[in-house]
Amino acid sequence: MEKKKPHYPLSEVQRVVEDRGVNAFTATALIGAAALGLSVEQAVAVVLGLKQKDLYKSMTTNADHKIWQDVYHATLKSGLVAYIKVTLRENGTVVIQFKEK
Repeated sequence: MEKKKPHYPLSEVQRVVEDRGVNAFTATALIGAAALGLSVEQAVAVVLGLKQKDLYKSMTTNADHKIWQDVYHATLKSGLVAYIKVTLRENGTVVIQFKEK
């Protein structure tokens, strides 16, 4: 299922990222950010700089239609566009994907 409105408040996602820093990213997201030429600090800054207008879509996972993921597109300083997938999870890793669009 997909929708064009965020499932999670962006401010809440950003609060978790601000509080946890690198620990808010999955290993997959960190690998993807590095592949885009970003340091951990830069990847955190990109997420903290997201705006509501950057939302691409909100969708459920393939494995569980009750778990939502919000997808944002962010233009990086390099000109590349990042595909950033976030979800609020109890373990605090909210940035689950960070790759080139």
